[in-house]
Amino acid sequence: MTRHRRGLLAGVASAVAALVLTGCGGQPRPVGATASPADGGLRRDEAPVRARFPEFGDFTATVWQGEVLGPHSDRSTVPGPTDVRMSGVVRLTDADAARLRDTYAWQDAPTPPDLPTGLLTEVPADARWRTSAAFTRAVTADHYTAAFHVDLGHKVLVFDAVNPEKKP
Repeated sequence: MTRHRRGLLAGVASAVAALVLTGCGGQPRPVGATASPADGGLRRDEAPVRARFPEFGDFTATVWQGEVLGPHSDRSTVPGPTDVRMSGVVRLTDADAARLRDTYAWQDAPTPPDLPTGLLTEVPADARWRTSAAFTRAVTADHYTAAFHVDLGHKVLVFDAVNPEKKP
């Protein structure tokens, strides 16, 4: 395979990963929505989170990051499926924190959320993390792997998903 063709294939794999996280609609990104090295790749645009996790409700803010996993993360010489990890923190409204509390059975989390380093400063240090298998099933429909931790007192929800699907 020629060097040009390998470069072309690597570019295609990177473009596919970008489309997975941003969607392929013709909507322009909001100002400030792009990730930059200065902020560790963190994003604050809500549309990609809302499109994949409508079950969170009408949250007030989010900070998240996406990353390509596996052999396509740095460079690619062979085209193939690309897994994408999307992790973030959501600030819930009072109403949605109450809805989640009343709708799902929550248990104390056996371990804290596993977040990329850049997101650790976005969560309260004294959080009491809880999880719900029913909530996880409601969000993922068992189509992809994800973990959700919530502190209903602080009204903070943390998500960590691999290949989360856009919802209609």
